[in-house]
Amino acid sequence: MSTSTSAFIGQPPNTERDYYIVRGFLRGVGLGKVDPALGYTRAAKKPYDDYTYTSKTPGIITGLSIVIIAIVLSTGTRLFLRASMSQMRFGADDWATIAAAAMGITYTVCQIIMATRGGGNHIWDATYEDYNVFNYYGVIDKPIFYVTVGLVKVSLTLFIRRLADRSSIFWRWFCDFFLFSLFVYIGAAIFWEIFTCNPAQSQWDKLYSGQLETAATCLPTAIQSKILNITHVVQGTILLLSPMVILWTVRMDRGKKRRLFIMWGVGLVAVVCGLLRQLRADFTTDIMWDYTELLIWTALDVCVGIITISLPVMDAWLAGAWRGAMTKLGKTYGHGSRGGAAGQKYGHNTTVKSSVAVQTPRRDYSDSIEEIIQKSHENDTELASIVRTDEYNVFYSEAGPDSDSEDHRAPAKVYSKSKVIGVAH
Repeated sequence: MSTSTSAFIGQPPNTERDYYIVRGFLRGVGLGKVDPALGYTRAAKKPYDDYTYTSKTPGIITGLSIVIIAIVLSTGTRLFLRASMSQMRFGADDWATIAAAAMGITYTVCQIIMATRGGGNHIWDATYEDYNVFNYYGVIDKPIFYVTVGLVKVSLTLFIRRLADRSSIFWRWFCDFFLFSLFVYIGAAIFWEIFTCNPAQSQWDKLYSGQLETAATCLPTAIQSKILNITHVVQGTILLLSPMVILWTVRMDRGKKRRLFIMWGVGLVAVVCGLLRQLRADFTTDIMWDYTELLIWTALDVCVGIITISLPVMDAWLAGAWRGAMTKLGKTYGHGSRGGAAGQKYGHNTTVKSSVAVQTPRRDYSDSIEEIIQKSHENDTELASIVRTDEYNVFYSEAGPDSDSEDHRAPAKVYSKSKVIGVAH
């Protein structure tokens, strides 16, 4: 047996490490009595001799890099808005978001390492050393994924919990119970995945597993993965539907409600990705090539989930940016209204003066960007409102060639009209 380079998967082992790696993989699929010197015969074979090498690796690395950028930008924007807006303060949901983003980036980096060690290539184009590293990060990435999506739900549940503070006591209890179930899910995912095998290291390190005198004892991983995946989809569906019911019972600006409903719609994408991930969880013997479809839905599940929990925090900023853009567009085409106190003169000697003022209740600090300020002595949630007042000065004069002269005008009659035009964020 040579001690130089690792052999390609399916061929007889070329090094001592290859031998033990093959032995570890054979033990993992219940073929511990098969001679490792024959190679890992369970892997797919090259279809023909003049086969042309193909690879998905560049696309995988590019896509995962975009996922990391999206996570960093969405979470960074959320934290920047928290720090720059004096009426806001960090809450428990922010810490959960930071933890979810950190775990999401860790998950994605592990997937990039898997891609550099054969992920996206056909299994017969990878060596045993590559396959061992690929399996190592693939196994430890499973609990990281479950913890990430669990923390995403924790952050969103804490946000919904504040919405439910002024709703019925049933919804508050529901949120508390759901939060408890999420922590149970996270704990179960960590311990169940890590301690699947005895000794535990044999699950993710096949070299170590093959070097053991006696094969490790492991639980069936297919059943536990199915249970964790189904629970993930069910919890995501419940978390998507419950805010829609709670929002109807909370007094809030209609425009903001519409925006929140749109945000829950973005969360629907994460639920669909989780469902598709469950449906595409079956692999062939060419796992390093076929796992890429599952990777797409898993990466989208993580990325969209983290973006969704940051959208409610960015709501006020996005709404303000939209109003600012519309104001500039209106001024460009001559249809914009002037802020503050302004006057415009029209025909028939009529002058219109407009002013905009903000009417706001006493402002308490809020630890959430949804800016629902709750007062202990009131039953309803209050929002600051913007009131626009238009004042009309109408002058009357006799018709004639000099009717436009101010000297011939009668005293003005003043008419005022006030209208609530928005909510101050």
